[in-house]
Amino acid sequence: MLDGYALEVVLTATNSAAQAWYGYDQGIIAGLLVSDHFLGTFPQLHKPNIEGIFTSIFSLGNLVGCLLAALFGDRLGRRRTLWVGASISIVGAILQFSSTTFAQLMVGRVINGFGNGMTSSTCGVFQAESVRGSRRGKLSVIVVLHNVVFYMLGSWLTLGTYFINSDAQWRVPFALQLVPAMVLCSLLFIVPESPRWLLMKDRHEDALEALRRYLGSNLLIDDEVVQHEYKSICGSLQLERSEKLNFKDVLFCRDRSSALKRMLLGMGTQFMQQMGGINALNYYFSIILETNLGFSNLLARVLTGANATSYCISTALAFWIIESRGRRFLMMTGLGLQGFAYIMVAISVGLLATAPQQWGAVAITFLFFYYAAFGCTWGMVPWIYQAEINSLGMRARGAAAATSMNWLFGFVCTQFTSVGIRRLGYKFYIIFAVLNLVFLPVVYFLYPETANRTLEDLSDYFDRDSPHSTIIGVHNKIAKQHHRPQEAIDAEERRINMADETQIVLAKKDDATWVETAAHET
Repeated sequence: MLDGYALEVVLTATNSAAQAWYGYDQGIIAGLLVSDHFLGTFPQLHKPNIEGIFTSIFSLGNLVGCLLAALFGDRLGRRRTLWVGASISIVGAILQFSSTTFAQLMVGRVINGFGNGMTSSTCGVFQAESVRGSRRGKLSVIVVLHNVVFYMLGSWLTLGTYFINSDAQWRVPFALQLVPAMVLCSLLFIVPESPRWLLMKDRHEDALEALRRYLGSNLLIDDEVVQHEYKSICGSLQLERSEKLNFKDVLFCRDRSSALKRMLLGMGTQFMQQMGGINALNYYFSIILETNLGFSNLLARVLTGANATSYCISTALAFWIIESRGRRFLMMTGLGLQGFAYIMVAISVGLLATAPQQWGAVAITFLFFYYAAFGCTWGMVPWIYQAEINSLGMRARGAAAATSMNWLFGFVCTQFTSVGIRRLGYKFYIIFAVLNLVFLPVVYFLYPETANRTLEDLSDYFDRDSPHSTIIGVHNKIAKQHHRPQEAIDAEERRINMADETQIVLAKKDDATWVETAAHET
């Protein structure tokens, strides 16, 4: 069986396949919306309102998929949730590439969304719960990076199929959606379940075996590194279970783990990502270049592919800065740069009639600039933050709720962008410029740093008895520093001691089987 580095690679590839599906859909739709054969087969898409519904209905399907993950994710486990989601997506992809009517195409997109919602809300949780805390940020970046890589591949693919004079111009891109889903289903047979989910279900033997495999090569269950991680998780879980929660306590943040507060922070990152304007561009980039900037169809496609490549490169930069600079720095820097980019695009579009060539060049430059800024900041952080911020018992539901916000407000943006770019002109871009700048103080005062912390460190930070308040004060160094605080290290020792004293542990019998026994102080 795989373990250590090899297993880490396969786990990352598994969750990357889940993210790849979403990015690929964005990449091909942007090109298909300006494809002659696609529009000829489905002439309904010539109407801006119908075009908006076609694009955004995928987001509504994803929203339902996220709710399904929230309801059944903790029962199914991370692996089975991903497998069910990928299987549903395969059905949706088949319906899309075989479509002969507009109704079939729309049904396929909705079903595709159901599956993608389940996988996109679960893959980050599976990744975060299974890898070492010191490598969680970088490996999570690799997972989310595949969203952008496949967005780029989808953009270039539709440029290539542009020269095919048949229905293959759009059927081939839709059919290739099957690839990441089938890869995901195949790899899920190799990776073990999340050790934290196994402990939540009191499957201690399976959890220890999973930890042994994930934490390194050729480790034994009773090795110190395995026992240290096991006891730390058990101690945190024991604290979480020490009180009986009711809805009223959670609603008014009187529970020990601050479940609602943490869930809202994760949801907020996805809300700000979408209302920062990314999906107003992703699905409509080619149309914006043609409608607002006056470029030809072919040039718009080439620039869309070039922008996707630039976007991919900038996103890869996050691998080197996600831990060293921290989540807060990236979020605030991204908002400032994105707001500036939208201001410049608005000015360029507003003055385009006075000097089309010059202002068109300025506009495309700052559209590229926006994607570059977004890629290494807000393209990464929300997906990582939502998987980190929630407690173990709420992690699947919290991530699903956050991803639901992504799809809900992705729907809002994609639904109205088609009309907005045609009717509002430069004013449409001012809306997103203002929103990006408004979000800056929100991040500064509400969002604590999560880089270089274990998931259990964050549970201690939000614990009811913690000295940290909801509003991050100017002088609160613990909430802002990107290296691991000493108070987190001290808290980990207390968790391990608690687990040693009271936690159910596994003892090895003479016949080499493992049984649960109660630990006692000596």
